Amino acid sequence: MSVPSPPLPLRRVERRATVALAARELRRVLGLWTQTILPAVVTAVLFLAIFGGALGDRLREDGDESYAAFILPGLLVMTVAGQAFANSSTSLFQAKSEGYIEDVLTSPMRGWQLVLAYAIGGLVRAWLAATIIAALAAPFAGGFDRPALLVATLALTGLVFAVLGVITGMWAESFDQHAFVASLVITPLALVGGVFYSVERLSEPWATLTLFDPLFYMVDAARLATTGQGEAPAWVSLPVAAIVAIAAFGSAALLMRRGWRLKA
Repeated sequence: MSVPSPPLPLRRVERRATVALAARELRRVLGLWTQTILPAVVTAVLFLAIFGGALGDRLREDGDESYAAFILPGLLVMTVAGQAFANSSTSLFQAKSEGYIEDVLTSPMRGWQLVLAYAIGGLVRAWLAATIIAALAAPFAGGFDRPALLVATLALTGLVFAVLGVITGMWAESFDQHAFVASLVITPLALVGGVFYSVERLSEPWATLTLFDPLFYMVDAARLATTGQGEAPAWVSLPVAAIVAIAAFGSAALLMRRGWRLKA
């Protein structure tokens, strides 16, 4: 008679479950790339072609760089924010609406591990789209002045909005609520964060109000990394993004541990 193998340590089981859920999210992103990655790339390339190419001479900002080089950092941040949020929120919302979230909640994973697993899919989706956009735009917009700063900025941006997507997926009880946050919160924050213009050109009170938009600091840090010119120092922009990321992740982990709006 065979001797049963001893049970695995709980921490190893938690790690395996987290990896399995994250792998499921990755397969979803890569398997549906025409829906998850391609649209974001096409949209950003169209923005670059229209504003940076056809209208670039008329819309040129102050400085020596082209308008395409000026808007590229903002487009990268906007893409990362939008895609990270969309993937995480949609995955969790579907899990709730299709009824298999109970299986996830009964797994041995802790709250922060569940948040991390769902966020990984959004991070990979966002970074893949941003990498493709940067590669396509490089011949026209030029290289990157500080690559490490750009990577750190996009990493923090992806983390912030992937976690916000998890929170939205837990909160939303209908597709209308889910779409409300994406359309009336995320998109306006991106558009008024200085993606297509310099905040110095704004009159009051808009210039001051823009400083309360966290995406402004991420766009500005990305622009500093790309062109070497920014309106706020990196030692201000990155800590702001890091603080928002830590607060968002901690809040999401706490809500997930309690099963907020997830348990029947």
